[in-house]
Amino acid sequence: MNSHPEGGRLLLVDDDLMIRMLAAESLRHAGFDVREADCGEEALRLFNEEDFDLMLLDVMMPGIDGYQVCEQIRQHAKGAWLPILMLTGLNDTDSIERAYACGATDFVTKPINWLLLTHRVRYGLRSSRAVEGVTRSQRSLAQAQRLARIGSWEWSVRDSRFTCSDELQRMFGGALLAACRSPAVFLGRVQANDRAAVETARRALLDEGTPYQVTYGMQRLDGSVIEVFEEAVAVADASGRIVKIEGFTQDITERVEAQRRIQHLALHDALTGLANRQFFSEMVSVELQRARRTGSTCAILHLDIDHFKSVNDALGDATGDRLLCALAERLHASVRAADLLALSPPMRAAEMVARIDGDAFTVLVLEVRLASHAAMIADRLLHSVALPFLFDGREIVLTASIGISVFPRDGETVEALWRHAEQAMYAAKAAGPSTYRFFDEDMNTAASAKLQLESELRRGISSGELRLHFQPKIDTRSGRMIGAEALVRWQHPQRGLLAPGQFIPLAEESGLIVGLGEWVARATAEQLRAWADAGLQPVRVSINLASPSFQQDDIAGKLYAMVKGVGIRPEQIVVELTESLLMANAERTIAVLCALRDKGFGLSLDDFGTGYSSLGYLKRFPIDELKIDRSFVTDVTNGGKDAAIAMSIIELGNQFGMRVVAEGVETREQAAFLLRHRCPIQQGFLFSRPLPAKEFAALLAQNDRLFEPDLLSGTANGLLLHP
Repeated sequence: MNSHPEGGRLLLVDDDLMIRMLAAESLRHAGFDVREADCGEEALRLFNEEDFDLMLLDVMMPGIDGYQVCEQIRQHAKGAWLPILMLTGLNDTDSIERAYACGATDFVTKPINWLLLTHRVRYGLRSSRAVEGVTRSQRSLAQAQRLARIGSWEWSVRDSRFTCSDELQRMFGGALLAACRSPAVFLGRVQANDRAAVETARRALLDEGTPYQVTYGMQRLDGSVIEVFEEAVAVADASGRIVKIEGFTQDITERVEAQRRIQHLALHDALTGLANRQFFSEMVSVELQRARRTGSTCAILHLDIDHFKSVNDALGDATGDRLLCALAERLHASVRAADLLALSPPMRAAEMVARIDGDAFTVLVLEVRLASHAAMIADRLLHSVALPFLFDGREIVLTASIGISVFPRDGETVEALWRHAEQAMYAAKAAGPSTYRFFDEDMNTAASAKLQLESELRRGISSGELRLHFQPKIDTRSGRMIGAEALVRWQHPQRGLLAPGQFIPLAEESGLIVGLGEWVARATAEQLRAWADAGLQPVRVSINLASPSFQQDDIAGKLYAMVKGVGIRPEQIVVELTESLLMANAERTIAVLCALRDKGFGLSLDDFGTGYSSLGYLKRFPIDELKIDRSFVTDVTNGGKDAAIAMSIIELGNQFGMRVVAEGVETREQAAFLLRHRCPIQQGFLFSRPLPAKEFAALLAQNDRLFEPDLLSGTANGLLLHP
């Protein structure tokens, strides 16, 4: 190893050109002689050909990675004591642990603090040179200082005289000799919880000559505490009598803190600092064992934020992360309240809150003697979540759903309690926002039934059990049919014909919705082809595609190829989408919709007015048609908010040059109101229920005049189709 009074000769190994350039410039500016290598192979070649005082080595590189380079260097005699600082990320605990296992001296975290880098390098060089000096010192100190990086010491048994190196004194912050005049006084500076172990080890050394290695906390002269590793041996005279103790003490505070950070990262959520799933599971296991011994009860609360994805889509992931951190603090504070102890009987505060998924949290509650106690905590959590958050001048209000499972009633294991709490949470979501539900056995039955239905639906899609029904869209000015909507039904072998509400939510939850959408698109195209072959006048048919279908690569190209392959024009199909799709990745959605429109497909916005930020998106998206949701149509004739919303949508669509369709029209009064306010295109049971393809074909054959417009203002029944 070369000697450089003003600096040192360094080998910098990193495949990232930018990091290598910045690090080299920083180190050269600090007075170091730096050689660079961009891969492990080049690093080993330079190491074999030249001498270096320290190596900065990246962990992840193509070819031979940093771990292999470190291992091979440690096998060389000249590399046994070479300081190797691994460049890795603090959050990458596996990399840090493996780096130490491969023989790394220390690690430097990325992103690199360039100001501290030179100090870390100097520290590594200074430590390395201390070791080098120790190995060249007298033989009498070699055993005690072989592994020492900082300081050595000895105690004379005969006169209790204590001596130490200057480095050891600096480590402890001052005149250590004056402060520790005897072994007893020195032992008094050991932390109380470590003192017995240190005293026992030293007594065994003095009495039996047994060497020891101990790690303990030591109070410095300024009052601060450091962690040290100490190794000592006994020195005997010619007669075998122990005359002194020689040892070395190493300051391992930084390493201990790094290990604690690694352990913390392994057991805690990196974003919120709460316990993670693994740590929570371990804690619950311990508490369940205690509860079995004592006959006590505990509960798991599974909390999930409602519609949090919409928050991320609207405000961005960065704001979403800040919101989760603030929410974590609230949850932790909510379950530590002192008034839990005032219950009769009292209940211990929850021991742990954990973040187990993106917007999902769990809470462990102890000493739950009454179900109302767990319900009280759930209610407290829901209230805490619902309090407004203020970010960047914007007020954000969240709601949550909570499922509760109780030990031992709802399960004997962590996995069972967790699963049942999650099932209860889904029941709470179904009941509405800011709701909690307890688990009961009926939920298991429901879960099994859902799994069975999912399997049957998967089979039904592939085995021809799906059916298409068609509901006409009527122009109430002329009474003619100007289009239709294709609606899927499931002809279940045992349950009969199932409406969409009985299986579409399951398809969305299970991921079958994409395959279902493809079936609807192909079946609609084939039916249009069949009607054309039968000589019937074609109409444009709307199909509903769920958001996951739009996330497919080149969905526009796939739909185009499908309809062209069947032999119809894309202009015959209108693709209906929901407002929630517009909220998710707006730029990509615009590109997909433009591609669909360019290929000839019509675009309709379904259930308009029920989503978020609808008006702001209309001017950006290439929409041809707006559909007024049936929830606004139902009470439109009563005036009030529904009528105002419906009229606003009609006016907005007309101003934007879009066709407006009112769905869910069931009475002549509703139809007349909509027609008076410039919404003639209507769809609903007043005109026809959704019909099988054969019955709908009969309507196509008589589409001269299917509805008598004059009947909207009279008292007679205006139905000419299928009630």
